Amino acid sequence: MSKHNIVKATFALLDDNGDLIKDATKGLSTDGIYVADHTGEGFSQINVTAIEAAGVPGWGNGQIKRTAYGKSMPTLALTALDLDFKINQMLKGYTQNTNTGAWVRQLPKPHVAMIAESQSLDGDISIYECFNNIEFVEEASNNGTDTNSQVAYSTVLNGSVLAPLKPNIFLAANGVQQPYMIAKSNDANFKLDKLMAETFGGYTSSTGGTGTTTPGKP
Repeated sequence: MSKHNIVKATFALLDDNGDLIKDATKGLSTDGIYVADHTGEGFSQINVTAIEAAGVPGWGNGQIKRTAYGKSMPTLALTALDLDFKINQMLKGYTQNTNTGAWVRQLPKPHVAMIAESQSLDGDISIYECFNNIEFVEEASNNGTDTNSQVAYSTVLNGSVLAPLKPNIFLAANGVQQPYMIAKSNDANFKLDKLMAETFGGYTSSTGGTGTTTPGKP
């Protein structure tokens, strides 16, 4: 089906075991969830590529007898209208220097989980694209002088989607794990709370709100 618009992007940091980090200092908020939808904040582009690649035909007896498919290797390209500065640094794995207060790159990268929500053309149905283990980079910082027009730089994050952290999530019907899940809100078996729990390392709404912790100004 066709879809349009970005409703919201929701993020979380997970530990090495795939569990949600529910801490306002070590994680993205006290309940672990951050919805990028505060004043002046949101995404203008969320593009997912390389979900699948065309198969390689296997020939026999002058016919295509089978097709070989490689692994799914999704990549993400996000463009923000604005994104809270601290959240941006934490998604990339930057840590704050206690001497200067500056943020500095640190490896290994953190495990970022994300759900991108869009909607059907009539707006009645939500589409959720889910990722459990992303590593984000911000490849460039572009600056230009203001003239009689404001010259603004939009944050661009590129993400590599890795295998989910827990072995029993993001499973196809045959039990094979995949790095990408997509859901539709009016499907018979759709349950948003279970979708969020699987994507966000056991998150439950009883732990708090969904990213309502007020960040610093972007």
